[in-house]
Amino acid sequence: MRLTTFALTAAALFATVPAQAATMPTLEEIHAAVQAGVAKMQSRMPIAVRVTRLLGCQDAQDVPGEVVCLVNMSAGMREAFTVLPLRNDGGTWVGVERKDARFAGPSPAEAQAMLRAWAKEEVARNPEAAKDVQMQEAQTTMQVTAINECEVKRKTGYLVCDTQLSLPSRPEGIKTEFTFMLESAGWRYVPR
Repeated sequence: MRLTTFALTAAALFATVPAQAATMPTLEEIHAAVQAGVAKMQSRMPIAVRVTRLLGCQDAQDVPGEVVCLVNMSAGMREAFTVLPLRNDGGTWVGVERKDARFAGPSPAEAQAMLRAWAKEEVARNPEAAKDVQMQEAQTTMQVTAINECEVKRKTGYLVCDTQLSLPSRPEGIKTEFTFMLESAGWRYVPR
């Protein structure tokens, strides 16, 4: 089984159930939803599937009433991070069959604050970095104008997001990728 099949495996485990999401599920509730899906699919999928870690959940941006959770799953001898869509059905979390679930990264304002804090830390650690024009701009005038599509890195759980930046000297903007990590305290910028 390849790591790229985690999303397909997770989607196959779940049946669509209409309901409204009120709170976010816990690791135990997510694991129970996965196990219920595994029980339904047991004849077609005789491998053990477990949710081993929950990084966080958020309301799904594209499907009202759903949440998406960024989790680490193991299937057989393989382990990977993936995004699981879920719905609350009468107080029980159930998986949703959807292969294209996305986990949104931080807002542009959050990303900008992280970028500026990182640049200031870098300059404090290495005074030579203060001479670098890009580091000066990152601390003061660079703005994060958009965080677009994010992709989950299966080995780390990091989100790599298409990001747009603007500078007074570059009105056309800059397109780049930023990497973020979701921790219990919130998002953290991960420099390249």
